[in-house]
Amino acid sequence: MEERNFLSQYLILRSRDYGEGDKIVTMFSPERGKESAIAKGAARSKSSLRGVVQPFSHVRLAIAKGRGSLHIVTQGEVIESFAPLRQELEKITYASYLAELVDAGMPERKPNADLFLLALLTYSLLAYSEFSALTARYFELRFLSCLGLTPRLDTCLKCGRSIQERRFFLSPFHGGIVCETCAATMSSKVLIHAGTVQVLRFLQKSPAQKILNLKMNPQTSEELKEALWCYLDYHLDYTLRARDILDQIERS
Repeated sequence: MEERNFLSQYLILRSRDYGEGDKIVTMFSPERGKESAIAKGAARSKSSLRGVVQPFSHVRLAIAKGRGSLHIVTQGEVIESFAPLRQELEKITYASYLAELVDAGMPERKPNADLFLLALLTYSLLAYSEFSALTARYFELRFLSCLGLTPRLDTCLKCGRSIQERRFFLSPFHGGIVCETCAATMSSKVLIHAGTVQVLRFLQKSPAQKILNLKMNPQTSEELKEALWCYLDYHLDYTLRARDILDQIERS
């Protein structure tokens, strides 16, 4: 087997048992994007790879070219395990949701260094802070930017006029907000108020450290979630498995 990418960085998105004692690992790197590989023996308790291929971990891996379509993880080391993400149901759910977004939104082997750094930062915020819902909204909006789908939030994207109203609609088809008049005949839209637009603008422009100080009332928080989920669902065309559990957690 020809070895390549000796100890390149990866984020482990998910892993599943395969055969007797092996695991298939889906991972994401800044240089190669999303790809899958088989970690032989990783499901066994004494394997040196068992702890390396845990979901949500930041690792270095050496990968060899396999005989079939799957490459083979030959060795690895953990840079940051983000252990809290696997210890509580809420954190597990949020981390799984982020991994699902990356998996659903990125084609195989398309590099995206900005998305890798964003995911790394967001895993750290989820693991070591108590602001999971707000961190998820931050990731969703920045994730859209990494895909080139940043919503426009300054003028009505249908008529072009500056918006002075208190109520708007976010339209994934038009790529941002539209006024009530223009939204009257549109489908695939979600109502948002001026406060929610301000939060969206804040999340677009502010560094991650500042978002932890952001305060929102329940209405704004719910509008923000519904708006971003509508936008993501339109562009990804994929049903996220973690979404139902996430919704229950946030509503409680």
